[in-house]
Amino acid sequence: MTLLSRRELFAQLTAITPAATPAPLRAPDPLVHFMNRTSFGIRQAEYLAAKGMGLDAWVNLQLNPAPLDVSALETAISTNFTTISLSGPALYNTYGPQTQLQFQPLSELRAATLLRQVYSPRQLFEVMVEFWTNHFSVEHAGQFVRMAKTLDDRDIRERALGNFRDLLRANAHGPAMLYYLDNYVNVKGNPNENYGRELLELHTLGVDGGYTEADVVEVARAFTGWSVNTRRAEFVFVANNHDTEAKTVLGKRLAANRGMQDGEDVLDLLASHPSTARFIASKLIRRFVVDTPSEDLVMKVSTTFIKSGGDIKAMLRTIFGSVDFAASADLKVKRPAEFVVSALRVSESTLTGTTYYRVLTDRLEGLGQQFSNWPTPDGYPDIQGYWINTSAWLNRWNYAFALSDGTLDRGLLINEATLAAGAQTPEQIVDRLTERLLRRELTSADRAAMVTLAAANGSATATLTGTTLSTRIREVIAVLLSSRYFNYR
Repeated sequence: MTLLSRRELFAQLTAITPAATPAPLRAPDPLVHFMNRTSFGIRQAEYLAAKGMGLDAWVNLQLNPAPLDVSALETAISTNFTTISLSGPALYNTYGPQTQLQFQPLSELRAATLLRQVYSPRQLFEVMVEFWTNHFSVEHAGQFVRMAKTLDDRDIRERALGNFRDLLRANAHGPAMLYYLDNYVNVKGNPNENYGRELLELHTLGVDGGYTEADVVEVARAFTGWSVNTRRAEFVFVANNHDTEAKTVLGKRLAANRGMQDGEDVLDLLASHPSTARFIASKLIRRFVVDTPSEDLVMKVSTTFIKSGGDIKAMLRTIFGSVDFAASADLKVKRPAEFVVSALRVSESTLTGTTYYRVLTDRLEGLGQQFSNWPTPDGYPDIQGYWINTSAWLNRWNYAFALSDGTLDRGLLINEATLAAGAQTPEQIVDRLTERLLRRELTSADRAAMVTLAAANGSATATLTGTTLSTRIREVIAVLLSSRYFNYR
């Protein structure tokens, strides 16, 4: 097939830019819709399991994933990536900035994250780990953070489906965050406002949450002395650096001489504040439903936040049970990392050897979403307008074709025959791959175009064999993975 015809077909199947007006697609069934929104792509075994138990049972299992066995995966990760489970002192002693191995914790955490997203059956959990990692964004690049981010990741993973207050507190004590936002130099008489400002603006209340510049200063004073022992990669409270005078935050007076309790009380105040409830609700809805959340759903999820004391599962249940969620098919687009991982998952790609990780890392760099590498503390955007443009489409297209062609890396391969499930004619190839990779119907025009591609302008019912069959299957896989159907979250 010529490059020109590929591009023409690509344009037809990927027209979701604001300037385009593609024909509306028939919505996927509710189970597929839920799995697309709450996973990094639908693997065949998980789909069959979910279909067997039904949507409600699958939702419950994903919200309470302990029965889903990840022991083999976690054993493989801990065996191959030894830094993942090390304590702060052990990380510093072997992998600190003074060592020749200082980049190993960074590369191992990124590799472990990728493998968990690809292989873990606890997909909603992994989505929430990514969500909170982005919410409490720390650029995974600086010397100390390259090591301390491993500890931060551990804190998030322990609380990703728990309670927001617990998550907020763990983050506030995390050496990666305190170092990244300069709180380790926040001392009485010369308060550093970086952490206090982002705590209010990005972690809790939101930029329009009702705080003032005076509140920023008072919060910074409350967290004076909250610091980091960099040689142990541990939180430490330095009492001599704490401002012991009385403070007032959001109208609440904090009495003098209470030490570290000042910061703890600020965290409690923020974790139960209505503006925090609204801000967190809006971000969760933006992740799971639509770029611009409806006021009605924001109010419902905010109310759940307040009534449940910040219970994350309760908020997710409110979202998943909403009319907005049910009607939101094709209103969200995958960000680059989701696109890369979901293509691996739905194609049942095998990852072997030691070189595929670098290849995927390079692709993520090129697509603009390396793990925890956003340069500012507001995290990667989660709106279509930021990610979708002509250059982005071309990069995604190139990745899909390289994956399908088997040219990404010798350790990263798909089995096209398994995916095609015995299909031999162009029509069979298109229909079976559409079901396996997209799990939804193509429009009649798109199906016709795909059959034409598979037939190479020949007969749609001709039996294909050998290299010709393999080549046509791989081309259809590549175009389906490039299509707007697949790029919708």
